[in-house]
Amino acid sequence: MIRWQHLLNKLTTDDPLLQEKLSVWRIHPHKTPLALIQGFSFISANSATLDYFGTEYDTFVNATPYDFSPRIQSSGRNSVEFAREMILEAVSGINVEFSWLHLNQQGNELPTRVNLYRCYLQQQPVVLVELQALNRRTQVRPAIADGFAHIPKEILSTTLEESAEAVYITDIDNKILAVNKAMCRICGYSAEQLINKTPFFLEASPLNASDESECLQALKQRGFWQGETLKQRSDGSTFPAWQSSRRIAADGLEYHVNIFSDISTKKLLETQLTTRAMYDTLTGLPNRFHLKQILNGALDKLKDDPLALGALMFLDLNGFKNINDSFGHSMGDRVLQLVAARLEAGCIEKADIARMGGDEFTLVLQDCSCKEEIQLFAEQILSLFDSPFEIEGQKFFLGTSIGIALFPTHSDQAGQLISLADTAMYCAKKNQPHLVFYDKSMSQAAELKLKLINNLRHAHSLKQFKLAYQAIVDLHTNKPIAAEALLRWQKSPTEHYEAAEFVPLLEETGLIVSIGQWALEQACKQASVWRAQYQPDFKISVNVSPLQLEHVDFVGQVVNALEMVALPAEALILEITESALLRQPEQARHTLERIKALGVGIAIDDFGTGLSSLSRLGTLPIDSVKIDAEFALRLTDASGQKLCHAIVQLAQALGIHFVAEGIETQQQKDIITHMGQGFAQGFLFGYPSYVEQFTESYLAEKCIA
Repeated sequence: MIRWQHLLNKLTTDDPLLQEKLSVWRIHPHKTPLALIQGFSFISANSATLDYFGTEYDTFVNATPYDFSPRIQSSGRNSVEFAREMILEAVSGINVEFSWLHLNQQGNELPTRVNLYRCYLQQQPVVLVELQALNRRTQVRPAIADGFAHIPKEILSTTLEESAEAVYITDIDNKILAVNKAMCRICGYSAEQLINKTPFFLEASPLNASDESECLQALKQRGFWQGETLKQRSDGSTFPAWQSSRRIAADGLEYHVNIFSDISTKKLLETQLTTRAMYDTLTGLPNRFHLKQILNGALDKLKDDPLALGALMFLDLNGFKNINDSFGHSMGDRVLQLVAARLEAGCIEKADIARMGGDEFTLVLQDCSCKEEIQLFAEQILSLFDSPFEIEGQKFFLGTSIGIALFPTHSDQAGQLISLADTAMYCAKKNQPHLVFYDKSMSQAAELKLKLINNLRHAHSLKQFKLAYQAIVDLHTNKPIAAEALLRWQKSPTEHYEAAEFVPLLEETGLIVSIGQWALEQACKQASVWRAQYQPDFKISVNVSPLQLEHVDFVGQVVNALEMVALPAEALILEITESALLRQPEQARHTLERIKALGVGIAIDDFGTGLSSLSRLGTLPIDSVKIDAEFALRLTDASGQKLCHAIVQLAQALGIHFVAEGIETQQQKDIITHMGQGFAQGFLFGYPSYVEQFTESYLAEKCIA
C-alpha cells in the first residue's frame, strides 16, 4: 500500500475543504475507506476500501463502481447509468454525496454513503472516493428520553399485544410466560399451545436438551442477543426471522423478552438483487462480476494442483452490428439469446459461460490436459457458428472471433486474464480463422497503442500537429495548380509520425473530428495567403475522414472554415475515400450534394482500391478521382497500363478530372501523360514539405521541371 500513500501525496485540489481532508487522510492513509477513479474505473485504493469490499488490490484496480453493485439500486435507478452520472458530475467540479448499495465479493449488501471529490493527479482530473458504511444496527444514537415511563401500563400492554412483530416473554428457565397475537398468527399456534412451553420446538433445527442455543448463551453472558434464525410453523413449514432478545430484571425476577419478524420477503429481495448482480438479464448467463468469481474459484484450485491447465476464451461476434443496424436492437437481443443457447448446448459440462455485455461472451475451461485440447475445443466453438441463426423465417449468418488466455501460464489473476484474452480476441478479429492464443507481443503492441492514444489526446493542446503540403501539378505544363494538406505529428524533435501511423487511432477515439476541423481551417488559412501573394487560382486539397463526413455539422464546419479567411469555395477540394461512401451511402450522398452546392470541389481518394460501384459513382457530385499510388507502380507493365487507362477513360466519360498519385519516375509521368489531360502528384515533383519550403520550391518559381 506504499503506492496509495504515494498517490495520496501527489493529489492536488483548489477546494479548501478538500485540502483539509487530504491533510488528515495523508496522516492516516488507511483509516477511512478511500479510492481513486479515472474515467469510470478504479485506479487505486487503500487497505480500508479493500477490506470493506473483501477483495484484493489486483481485483479491485480497473474494476468499476458498478462491478461491486447490483444492476438496479434500491431507488430503482440503473447502477451503471447512475454511477456514470455521479462521476461525470464530480469531474465537472461539483462535490457529490449520495447513498449507494454496494455488494462485496461474497455478494453481501453494503449500504454506503459515498462522497466524490474532483482533484488532480499529475495535472489529470481524477475522482477521489470516500466511503462510509451505512449500517443502522451499528450506529450509536444519543440517549433521548422516550416518554414510556409516563405511559399507563394498560396502554403499553395493548400496544405490545397488537404489535405486528411476534413477541414472547420467557422466565429464567426459558418457559414461555406470555405471547402476543402476532406470535400466534406468524407461527400458527394458539396462546394455550405456547404458554408454559420451552420455545425450542419453534426452531427449525431444535437442539438437544443438554445444549444451549447461541441466544441463551448470549443472554447469560451479555444480557442481549440479535441475529437471524430459522423458525418453524405449526404446519412444519419454515421461514427466516430476525430476532432480538434481551434479559430484563423486574421485581427481583429475571425475564427474557424476545421479538422477531418474518424476513422472508426481505430474503427474497436479497436473492433477487444478488441474481441481478450476478446474472445477465437478457440471456440468463453469469455476467462480468460473476465471471470473476468463477475465474477466482478456478484459480484457487490451481493451488492444490500446480500442473493443472485452464483457459479463458473471449468471444466477440462478427457481423452482429449489421443486425442491430438493419433489424433493430430488439431483433439483436433475440439473436444474442439464440447465441447464448447454442453456446450452452455446445459446452455442457465442458465450460462455464458468461456474457460480458454487448456481443461479447466468455468461456472458462478447467482441468485441461494440454494446449491442443483447448485448441480443439475452440475450433468446435467456431463450428457452432457455421449454421445460421433463424428467427421468424429470417436467417442471420454470424461468425465469432476467439482470443484465448491460459492460466496459470499467462496469469493467475482473474482481472488480468480477462484483459489478456480480450487483447488476443482483438488480434483474432484481424486474422483467419479468427482464433488466437495470447502472447506477450500482443500486450506490447496494445501498450504502445494505448501510449500513443494517451499522447494523441494532448498533442493538439501541445501544438504538436502540423500540416505538410505536397504539390499537385498539371501533367502537360508541369505547373503546380494545388497542394494536398497532409497531417503530421511532431511529438518531439526526434519523434515524427506520418498520417498513416496515427490517423487510424484518431478515428478510433473520435478525436479525428476536432483535429480534422483544425486541419481544414489551417489549410484554408494557408491557401488564402498563397492566393493573395503568389497564385490567385491556387487550390488546397484536404482529406476528410468518414467520421467527419458523418458529423451532423460537417457542412457548417466547411462553411465556417471558408468564411474565417474569406476563401472562395472553388479554392477548396475535399478528398473522400471510397470506404467513407460505403458506411452510410445515402447520408454521404446527401452531405456531398450540400458541399457541392457551396462550390467546393470533391475528389474520390485512393480510387480503385475500394468497393464503390460504377452506378453509384455516376450519381455522386464529384469533380475528380485520385488514382491510387499502387497503380503507378504497375505502369511499367502492360496490365498495369491497361488498368490505369481504364480509370482515365472512366473519368473522361464521367466528365471529371483525374489525379495520378505516387508518380516517382519520369517514365511513369510520360506514360500517364499520354493517356489524357490530367494531374499528378508524387516524389518526382517533390516530397511533402512545410509552408516555408513549399512556398520557396513551388510558388515562388511558379513552375517545376
